[in-house]
Amino acid sequence: APLAPRLGRCRRADSAERGRGGAAAGLAGAAGRRRRRRRGRGALRASCRGAQGGEEAQAQGLRPRGGGGGGGRQGLTPRAADYSLWYQEVIQAAELADQSPVKGCMVIRPTGMALWDALRSALDERIKESGAQNAYFPLFIPVSFLSKEAEHVEGFAKECAVVTHHRLRSTEGGKAVEPDPDAELEEPLIVRPTSETMIWHMFQKWIMSYRDLPLKVNQWANVVRWELRTRPFLRSAEFLWQEGHTAHATREEAVETARQMLDVYADVCRDVLAMPVVKGVKSPTERFAGADDTFTIEALMQNGWALQSGTSHFLGQNFAKAFDVTFSDDANQQQHVWATSWGVSTRLVGALIMSHSDDSGLVLPPAVAPTQAVVVPISPGPDKQPEQHAELMAFVDAQVASMRAAGVRVSIDTRWNVRPGPKFFEYERKGVPLRIEAGPRDMAAGKLVVARRTGGDKFDLPAGEGVGGAIAAELDAMQGALLAAAEARLSDGTRETDSYAEMADALAAAEGAGSGGAGLFLVPWFDDAAAEKSIKDETKATIRCFPLGEQHRAEGRVCFYSGKPATHMALFGRAF
Repeated sequence: APLAPRLGRCRRADSAERGRGGAAAGLAGAAGRRRRRRRGRGALRASCRGAQGGEEAQAQGLRPRGGGGGGGRQGLTPRAADYSLWYQEVIQAAELADQSPVKGCMVIRPTGMALWDALRSALDERIKESGAQNAYFPLFIPVSFLSKEAEHVEGFAKECAVVTHHRLRSTEGGKAVEPDPDAELEEPLIVRPTSETMIWHMFQKWIMSYRDLPLKVNQWANVVRWELRTRPFLRSAEFLWQEGHTAHATREEAVETARQMLDVYADVCRDVLAMPVVKGVKSPTERFAGADDTFTIEALMQNGWALQSGTSHFLGQNFAKAFDVTFSDDANQQQHVWATSWGVSTRLVGALIMSHSDDSGLVLPPAVAPTQAVVVPISPGPDKQPEQHAELMAFVDAQVASMRAAGVRVSIDTRWNVRPGPKFFEYERKGVPLRIEAGPRDMAAGKLVVARRTGGDKFDLPAGEGVGGAIAAELDAMQGALLAAAEARLSDGTRETDSYAEMADALAAAEGAGSGGAGLFLVPWFDDAAAEKSIKDETKATIRCFPLGEQHRAEGRVCFYSGKPATHMALFGRAF
């Protein structure tokens, strides 16, 4: 938006604020009015400076504060009005991420990082249970490594960031810096887009005999893929992820590992994120560069679009042959190993946001929420009524101790300079599952007043030793309710059809209505890359996967697009 209309909005908002402040100042006297006017003028200057920075924030997929954004009192943009804008505002209002001075990159704020940490802990435990060990490999990869696997380099070449010099020098006049021509690298280095090539270079050193197999490593790292169109958490130039890599003596063992890790990802999505997924195999067109098969988990977002949420690849012997990774088998014969790789990223945070959040802000399943419950003491603070305050805080501390003993992640809001109303508003935006009030009358009645982030009337819980167990039970019930709602959405949003026209019409109607996607379509399909491209061009829908549990149903049916005998059951849909 041009700056002038934004300034106009700033002035109108400031004028209204001064009008409200003037009414109150009539009671406080002329001095109060003058102070409020000075503060109003300061607020105008600050909010207009924020408007000037808005263009840059929008370019990075994050909405700036002020000007009606997520941090404003007037509320978020409704999902039905603009789903993409709503998503950005939820992130901003919940303080999950912020704009970065580097185009295409984001700053993950402490709350956003706490969500990733919770996911990382849940995944790391399961990854180690599978037999993999954590390791770390260099951020920089020689460009020659990437060219060893032809399909791999073709898949990533357009996304790679390249380092060509190892030193800078001052320009003439000393006002800037530039690459030093004398510091050009002998071989350019790629900033890690994924680590298959580096890890397989090391596997060649580490694997000699069948006794060295299976070899399973996992890495928690950042990667860089130079995306042109970015969206926070879903697609950015730099993101955080884990990538697992394994080598095996047999094909069967490698495929079993790839399937096992897909199950791990699906379980974490279900148990931690309360997000059901469809497990399947990617079509050859959508397959990972250099893989024989790509297994995937696909989730359905509230706007009817799919989101690829994790992948596990059976790599065959492609990388083993490219990097000459062989082992001596028990008959003393040299064999190439079989391989897998698998990973999920901070994209799961985006999936979490879009799966459960509402028009009031972020909604977090308790299993992943950094703070599961917050207690807001209703007190003027220790300075105004010290004896009553001390008695109330002793009561609150006892209830919080019971909650912590029951394993609840709970905090107490002791900001006495902030009224309860704004606190409740803040925690609603940030998605804290339970908000708990405790005032002098509640203390006298021996109870707490509880509000669920998912809605419904406030309710009372008896205070005392049993309150921790009661709060834990409420959190478990909330986790189950969020999962049930997401499962119903996936079930209701998936339809089966034998008619291409039916799918195309439904997708066109959804786009015309501005509602985004029309959900997922399970169809009989004859595998044909040209037909797949035509459907994408015509409807913007792609094959999300061939669902693992549905393939037996393709037998005896004809393709919904070509009329040829079906080879698969395919799941189509629009996707992020």
